[in-house]
Amino acid sequence: MTSPEQLNKEINDLWQKHLPLMRSRIETIQLAVDALRKSRLTQDLRAEAAREAHNLAGSLGTFGLQSGSDAAAEIEGLLSSRDALSDVELDRIKQLLERLSDDADRGLPT
Repeated sequence: MTSPEQLNKEINDLWQKHLPLMRSRIETIQLAVDALRKSRLTQDLRAEAAREAHNLAGSLGTFGLQSGSDAAAEIEGLLSSRDALSDVELDRIKQLLERLSDDADRGLPT
């Protein structure tokens, strides 16, 4: 039987193992935001950023980071829309992206 301490260690090890991938996903979303700000966002990058946000929502939720999971899900919804994004929506994505980055930097809840 696994002790609570051993389980926490294994979860933390998994977090550390997947953290570079999560940061890479956040970076892809940041690239999309930067391209959007410069009116250079392609449909391919927009779709990739939406997929990465979807994956982050699931991963962060699995690790108990509900705030980050919710932020990623909202980003996914905004990027998945076929509509052009307004300045207000762009600002919202930036805010949500900050929350994602903060959650990734803060790490797992104790």
